[in-house]
Amino acid sequence: MAVAFHPNYATNGYFYVKYKANDASCVISRFVKDASNPNLADINSESIIFSYPNNEGHEGGDLEFGKDRFLYTTTGDGAPGGRGSAGDEYGNAQNLRTVKGKMLRLDVDSPSHIPAANPFQTPNDSIPDEIIALGLRNPWKFSFDRLTGDVWIGDVGQDSYEEVDFVSFGNFENKNYGWSCYEGNMPHLSQNCPSITSNLVFPIITFDGYNFNGHLPASVTGGYVYRGSQYPALNGFYCYADYNSGKFWLLKRLSNGSISNDFKGVLMTNPTTFGEDNNGELYVATFDKIYQIVICGTEQNLALNSPITSSSNYMALNSIQSTAQISNLANVSFSANNKIELSPGFKTESGVVFNAQIAGCQ
Repeated sequence: MAVAFHPNYATNGYFYVKYKANDASCVISRFVKDASNPNLADINSESIIFSYPNNEGHEGGDLEFGKDRFLYTTTGDGAPGGRGSAGDEYGNAQNLRTVKGKMLRLDVDSPSHIPAANPFQTPNDSIPDEIIALGLRNPWKFSFDRLTGDVWIGDVGQDSYEEVDFVSFGNFENKNYGWSCYEGNMPHLSQNCPSITSNLVFPIITFDGYNFNGHLPASVTGGYVYRGSQYPALNGFYCYADYNSGKFWLLKRLSNGSISNDFKGVLMTNPTTFGEDNNGELYVATFDKIYQIVICGTEQNLALNSPITSSSNYMALNSIQSTAQISNLANVSFSANNKIELSPGFKTESGVVFNAQIAGCQ
């Protein structure tokens, strides 16, 4: 199940739900918030936007509005893909005549619900007009960078590799993410390879799955690019995780075309999904808890007494003591578990943004 709010939700009250119906079909419906209680939905307001039958096997499942105000969803290949199998048993991922293993795009403000730029709209071609990209296995979490509009997709692998895919805004159409011709960057089922390869998208990053990590289960949980204000040092980093191991990474595309991919540790059990609030702050959920993503220091105590002239975040597990002078329009934050002491001599010049918080970093 997934939920996405209309860009004009504040005025129209529309939100969209993707769910699996009792007959196993996949349904995307519009609902309207309750007129008397904005925290409830009007249960009689459902209007089905799109559906397809036999939503079994890998289902994909996410639902997001893009920067272009269109509604996007991903679908799984519909295959069981059990351990030790080759996967994609029905050949859906590279078959344009089925919506399974695809990225779909809908214009919820148009009577036809089909954006004009969707690439497969030739009459009588047997290709669903909603499709804009193919070659996905089980992309149950994707997201858009709220600043750039770029798309990031966490696609769960078969037995060899987990992958994260990236495509810049404005270039989503007619992309092929490769499954099951490839698993990650590795050739997989050659009989499923497309005749046209110029539109193949290879992962921006992969990590080892069952076959290469000591026969441990793995399942990528796609996340978000941080665009909040609380932690400027995180700006532009894509946070993602492995559901099975609880490992987390921060990935960033660098200006020289390379990437950094920093392993941050095993941080929790079974991270199932990520979320983003209206201010761009990020959250991660398990089956029973929701956590905010923050930067935690490695030092127990910090003494900051030198001038600070650039935007920075300073974190300590216990305390921060400072006599620093902050200047040059810097945006600076102090965060510690127990105590922040601003001693005589501490000063912020005009135009500086300074924030101090006692935060629960453990």
